[in-house]
Amino acid sequence: MTIEVRPLAEGDLSAADRIFRLAFGKEFGVPDPLTFRGDSELVRPRWRSQPQGALGAYRDGELVGSSFAARWGSFGVLGPISVDPRVQGAGIGKALLEPTLALFAGWHAHQAGLFTFAQSAKHVALYQRFGFWPQQLTVVMAKAPSPGPMPAGCMLYREPSALSECRALVDEIFAGLDASAEIRAVADQGLGETLLLREGNRLAAFAICHLGKGSEGGSGTAFIKFAAVRPGPNAPAMFERLVSACEALATERAAARLVVGVNTARREAYRLLLSAGFRGFLHGIAMQRPDAPGFNRAEVFVLDDWR
Repeated sequence: MTIEVRPLAEGDLSAADRIFRLAFGKEFGVPDPLTFRGDSELVRPRWRSQPQGALGAYRDGELVGSSFAARWGSFGVLGPISVDPRVQGAGIGKALLEPTLALFAGWHAHQAGLFTFAQSAKHVALYQRFGFWPQQLTVVMAKAPSPGPMPAGCMLYREPSALSECRALVDEIFAGLDASAEIRAVADQGLGETLLLREGNRLAAFAICHLGKGSEGGSGTAFIKFAAVRPGPNAPAMFERLVSACEALATERAAARLVVGVNTARREAYRLLLSAGFRGFLHGIAMQRPDAPGFNRAEVFVLDDWR
């Protein structure tokens, strides 16, 4: 079987979405695998945001797998990699990984990370062969949002000039980290909102939230794609205010569920989420290349899950 890996074309997004749902739906034992993730969207928004990170694997011109990579400044996020169940075990995942890592090299990413399932020995072994090493658990958590007012100093992203403030904030956490592409994707594609929390005249925190059908959340769900709090002694209090702001936004938009991921190496953030009533419903393991903590550190208040 000859496999050609090339940039994923816009005309192949429906096929890529079908393969993604079919592959992961079967992995999770969903009775109708094509209903996996409901009316949420992952393939199309990620392609529209960063098409240069999307690769397709083709057999005789037919799409049989895809890989997505996101550039967060100096950090690269790998995944998902999806392979048509009809041809799993034929080395397609490996064929997609090699050029994806070349993308990270071309982007001069200092570090790359991915989310996979610790119980899947084949996936852990595959990624490990490419230099990714398993670290601590990432917990995807949810709760019914508590109604309440938007905290003082919190506003919605509307002016592109705020992007430089967000970049400066996360640069204090991990040199060169940049979530601008995710903020722009939410704004440009109408996927949700980005919350900006200020302390005086200074940006203290922000949260990128996907809301409803067609976003990565889906109907009735608010999903925190990425959030960060400026390091310092006030970080725990600011984190609690930011989570409260996300709950207020979710309530305002009639979301019945607020979903977020956090790596358990970020100990205090994880503890505060538990105290706020969040409960885990999915566990994965973070794997990073090279084998270093990156921004998965105890004192860091960042929310994401790299799925």
